[in-house]
Amino acid sequence: MLFPTVLSQDGPAHVAGAWVLLHSGDDDATGALLREHYRSDLTPVPNMLATLLLTALLPLAGPDGAEALLVAGLVLGLVAALAWVVRALDRRAWWLAAAALPLAGSHLVAYGFYNFVLGVIGALLVLAVALRRRDGWRVAGAAGLTALLVLTWTAHLLPWVFAAGSALVLAGVRTVCAVRGGRAVPAAVRQHAVPVLLAVLPSAALTARYLATGEGPPAEGEIGPSWSRLGALLIGLRPFVTGWGEELLPALLTVVVLAVLAAAALRRARPGGSGLGPERVALGLLLAGVTAVYWLTPDRLGEDFGFLAARLAWFPPLLLVLWAATRPPGPRVGAAATVLLVAAASAAALSRLPAQDAAADEVGELLALAEQIPPGSTIAVLQYDRSVVWPGTGSPDPLRHESSRLAVRAGGVDVGHYEAVHDYFQVRFDGPPYLRQRLDADPELHGLERIPPVVDLPAVRGDLDAVVVLGLDRAGEDVRRTEGTREVTAELRTHYAQVATSPSGLAVLWRADPPSGHTAAGGSAATPRGDPQVPVPDHRGTADPPRPRRRRGAPVPGRRESFGGRVRRPQPGTGSPADVGPAGSAAPEVIVADVRVPVARAGTVVGAAGSAGWPLDRRTRVA
Repeated sequence: MLFPTVLSQDGPAHVAGAWVLLHSGDDDATGALLREHYRSDLTPVPNMLATLLLTALLPLAGPDGAEALLVAGLVLGLVAALAWVVRALDRRAWWLAAAALPLAGSHLVAYGFYNFVLGVIGALLVLAVALRRRDGWRVAGAAGLTALLVLTWTAHLLPWVFAAGSALVLAGVRTVCAVRGGRAVPAAVRQHAVPVLLAVLPSAALTARYLATGEGPPAEGEIGPSWSRLGALLIGLRPFVTGWGEELLPALLTVVVLAVLAAAALRRARPGGSGLGPERVALGLLLAGVTAVYWLTPDRLGEDFGFLAARLAWFPPLLLVLWAATRPPGPRVGAAATVLLVAAASAAALSRLPAQDAAADEVGELLALAEQIPPGSTIAVLQYDRSVVWPGTGSPDPLRHESSRLAVRAGGVDVGHYEAVHDYFQVRFDGPPYLRQRLDADPELHGLERIPPVVDLPAVRGDLDAVVVLGLDRAGEDVRRTEGTREVTAELRTHYAQVATSPSGLAVLWRADPPSGHTAAGGSAATPRGDPQVPVPDHRGTADPPRPRRRRGAPVPGRRESFGGRVRRPQPGTGSPADVGPAGSAAPEVIVADVRVPVARAGTVVGAAGSAGWPLDRRTRVA
């Protein structure tokens, strides 16, 4: 929150997805471009809750403010949800909510996995509701559990599995304990198990439908124990360390505090203490089961579902906190533990600040180029070096998807928008083939994200308006001398014009050369004919000069257009930003990028780029 933008790897892509949803219906050049390149799909799937929240926040706070509000909500939500669930076990254990703070700035938050964190919040709320129903369920409680499970499902599938599994385990243990206590089996099942089963059914049906579409994670990967993964959990490397600072010692302190509190909860209950026998058994089973799954599960289940171990690593610490809440220590020990947990989270956050400050400078340099990109442009960012804060594989790179934020600021389309190539997000590129498929030389569409990028820049010549080369000046010789890098450089020098360079040289903006017969500023290079007094507008030197574009879109009313031998005669009308002037006007006018362009006689239009997205050249005629 100390920097102009939230620094995360995937966050900008999530913001761009919400921005596309919000603005694809706009009646301007940007809206037309978004409709051309994207299609929206609001079919219920996991990974949609963050997009919907960002879409609601965007009109209130703008793209950067919406993301900042969402991240602030995630931090507060984690603390509040953990406080609610520990209070369901023991009201005196509220201070254990401080254990959420180390998670709030951790590895997956820095990656920008907002949907997963929302899912964890939902799972904690599910547990809080379930733990409070020791005497059985009423209709209102079961309905609330159903709604929370569905809400958790819309955020992320893995927290939903944890939430549904936890509720079912707790119901099963309570049923067995009730039977052992002398209650009839049918009555115990009706009291504890049936309401939970019914509550799980709607979200389970959504899961079955989702997996049946083939859009879910493919069943790939080998199951096997990993001692290194278990060691990373025991020292706090996962889930707490981002790699952006000296965080290992604070992470280790967090693990030690939680382990001591959990060990203290093994002591015998005090006489007259709360009877939490079934809850302790259920939490113990869940802790052992989740840890075993973390130890055995592969990091990926195929291309579309990765970071499994990193995600699973969140649940053992949270379950340790819940176990500690079943028999919390006295006030003095609780106060000391709270101080240590807050100190650990604060130390980790402070250690990350220098790296985040450097990353913010890099991001600022890239985003400053947005002012030089005309609205309604297609944009590709070719990254040749990682952020200076990136320590290596397995850590987030805050520059990785900033191309999406750049496109949002410029009012264009990010060809590298990673959300738009996956079926489990709400906006997708319209095709095939779409620009990303033509540009990316990797059949799996990973070429644009590699270092150096593996792209076929000539394949999108004429359709790609702007290219930002990022980090080539500081890349190693092995990157600079590759054949692909040389081919990209040659294509840029031949068919693009270098427009701007960031202060440090980190980012260089190239804009596509205009078609033959036009100036670089977008006006016609031919000698004007007809009335010599008709001025030819010269937009050179402006920050946002119009330029001819090849674009699909709705015809501009009041104009007859000819492209490639095809003639489109639009319906007559007025009111478009690029309409011909009033009927009967002696000298018709076309409004181009807010500039009035007088027309010498019907049938002649000065070459320029119409704000509605249609190119105006010497073949374009006024009806």
